Amino acid sequence: MRAADVKAPVAASTRASIQLTDPGVAAPEAGPARLDPARLSLNPGTRRDARIYGGWWPRSRDATAELPGLIGELRARAGRVSRIALQAEAFTNIPRQLTADGRKVRIAWFRYMNPHTVIVTMAGADDLILLVVPEHASPAAATEALRLAASDQDAGSPEAILSASGTGAAPGPA
Repeated sequence: MRAADVKAPVAASTRASIQLTDPGVAAPEAGPARLDPARLSLNPGTRRDARIYGGWWPRSRDATAELPGLIGELRARAGRVSRIALQAEAFTNIPRQLTADGRKVRIAWFRYMNPHTVIVTMAGADDLILLVVPEHASPAAATEALRLAASDQDAGSPEAILSASGTGAAPGPA
């Protein structure tokens, strides 16, 4: 991963307008639906046959608070997101769907999915499998995990990437 892939700012005009559409879940705090670009890495190539295509370093395990920023950043860098799948016990406060720029993004959760990944279904493109870096990881370890996850080389399983980066314990049940 090149430094420009991590530090490139997102123009204000590319921010997604994201709203919670599940009335049974508390809305996130007010603020722009934007993710600090240093907290998301994507493989710069078009090759998507690797197990992991990039990494995401959320600030918490609160899906309602974290997903709008991820959706907005992915929209700006990779295209429209139509669905996100999460491991049910790795996150809290999981909505059924969000609305981003007037389009619904379905949120699915599964008990038997790897808790160290999210699967993002892109409109008109292949799914993206992103490594989930634990929110408590140090900046140095998280940066290394994001770099490995977006590498052109297959860095191995999510657990192997987290171990190699020194992030410590991975996210577990909330």
